Formats: sequence, structure tokens, C-alpha cells
Amino acid sequence: MALAHKFNTIIIKSLIVLMVLSLVAKSEPNTNVNLLWCSEYNYAQEDTYANSVAYVLVDLMNATTSRQGLDYRTISPYAVAESYGHATCNTVLSSNDCANCLVSAEATVSSGCSNSVGGRVEMVDCTMRYENYPF
Repeated sequence: MALAHKFNTIIIKSLIVLMVLSLVAKSEPNTNVNLLWCSEYNYAQEDTYANSVAYVLVDLMNATTSRQGLDYRTISPYAVAESYGHATCNTVLSSNDCANCLVSAEATVSSGCSNSVGGRVEMVDCTMRYENYPF
């Protein structure tokens, strides 16, 4: 009887340790793409708007992780060819996981919407969008 009780205690303690470890364990952000949308209008790579888009995408990657709610909007500083951007991450993500998700989102929207005036990618754990108008 005492042996069975000791065995049950060991099993219960082991299960508690496993449960705690599963809560502490980090996971990678889910970067599966739910939606990729690109504007039908394009700009030339040498156009000033290209600099605006590049600025906005980098700013979204760098600033979103430090904003409350992992939600950030930005605008490029180039008045002649403004670009607007918005990015969000799932609020259960750590800042590092949010950053990793946004790097993936930026790569996806940049390659998928190359030279498009607007683009949007929605992944499971983050989103990123840029346009030539406020939204």
C-alpha cells in the first residue's frame, strides 16, 4: 500500500512538472499566410515612393514590438510620396516572437507585392499593411 502511494505521488509530481514546463516553453510564431493582397497599381523602383515603402516596412518591423498591444501605425517622412503602414502581432507573443513574425511578414509582402502601391499580408500571428493613402 505504501509503495502504491509513493508511486502515485511520483506520478502526480511528474505531471505537475510537465504542465509547468509546457506553460514556460516558448513556441515559434505561426507565420502561415492567411491572406496576401497586392494593389493592382505599381510604382517604378527608382520612384520616390519606393523609399517611402522601404521606410514604412522597416519602421513597422522595428517599432511594433515595443508598442502597447503590439499594434503600430506609421507614415513615411517623404511628403512628395507618402506611404502609410500598420502592423500588429498576436498579443500572446513575446516581443522577440512578434519581431520574428514581422520579419517574415515583411519578406512575404515585399516579395509577393514587389513594386505594388499597396500590400497586405495576414499571417496567423501577425499582420502588416502599407498603402499610399491613410487607412
